[in-house]
Amino acid sequence: MKKFRMVIVIALALVFFSGCKKQTQKEFTAELEKQREMNAGNYAVVIDQLAIKSAADNASQRASMEMAAKMISGTKISGNYLKDSKKKLLTMTTDLELLGQTIPLEFFMDQKKQSVYLDTVILTKLTEIAKEFDAQVPIKAKDLEALKGKYIHITKDDLEEQRKKQPTTALSGNFDSKLFSEYLETLDADSFEKKGDTIKRTFTKKDIQGFVSYVKEHGDQDEQQTAKELAKNSDQLTKYKQTTLVNLKKHTQKTTLAITAEDEGTTVTLGLTLTNQAKNSKKTIQLPKKADTVSIEKLSEIIASGQAQESLISEAEFNELLAVIESSQTQLTQPQIDQIKETYKPYLTDQQYKQLEKVLERSSQIAA
Repeated sequence: MKKFRMVIVIALALVFFSGCKKQTQKEFTAELEKQREMNAGNYAVVIDQLAIKSAADNASQRASMEMAAKMISGTKISGNYLKDSKKKLLTMTTDLELLGQTIPLEFFMDQKKQSVYLDTVILTKLTEIAKEFDAQVPIKAKDLEALKGKYIHITKDDLEEQRKKQPTTALSGNFDSKLFSEYLETLDADSFEKKGDTIKRTFTKKDIQGFVSYVKEHGDQDEQQTAKELAKNSDQLTKYKQTTLVNLKKHTQKTTLAITAEDEGTTVTLGLTLTNQAKNSKKTIQLPKKADTVSIEKLSEIIASGQAQESLISEAEFNELLAVIESSQTQLTQPQIDQIKETYKPYLTDQQYKQLEKVLERSSQIAA
């Protein structure tokens, strides 16, 4: 599945950088480059269809995968973006519409420092959804209130640490737009169709393979390594069709993508639609101030604290425990008292534990 995600990344990259006749071909490439240079826009991605079929022997596992695919089908992701190419800053807002719920997401990216700022409002929304499904929530209400208006600051070190814990197949190099444009100039000019202000081009698996070969020959060392990884993993594609339409006046893109891939006995069929409206904006990007951020370490502490509180026994359960001990005072031995302390200490507050010690001490005296 990791390999499959890598192929999708390249597929979507072709949408933004792929650039009839020779004039139509040049117009297509020039328009996409023009849209790339615009510093703002609105976008939407709709997962029209997702189907997963597994050859796994575990019937329960197969059913779970198929059900998850059905739930994800119809998901819509939409929002807007603003970028500053000189300072290498990016900010995006996103609404994820899934299972009748809308999950908001806002983040800033500092590409120079390779750090991300994520709005904590997503934690509030996910907590609300979890409660609807009666799931345990690791963050307490008062902690959420304290995080309101803040951003989670994910540093370069945090990202590196996460990669060590969960290694993933990722693109090790960045293909610049010039490389894409050069490759697109090698394609068949008659494959670009123009109707009015709209130019259409359909890409296939053969185009991906052709681009990989082009990068191996003309890309730098890092790009060549990425191309090798893509070439090795693209064999899983059994179907690939990507149709991109660009409008020269409205500066819009619309792409439909249909993919079927097989990997380790699992077949994934994906259909999605991506739209983008590029524009220029005079707005500027201001990264969150330090006072308005919370570190990953601090967030981890909050979650750990919430999980610890979740594991504590209730006051009613504690009172019941004390009642049982007091009713059995003459029967408890010192080893039994020590065992009770050891067993319940992780689940009691400091105050409760002191109270338990007093009751057990009385029990010990009576037993003596």
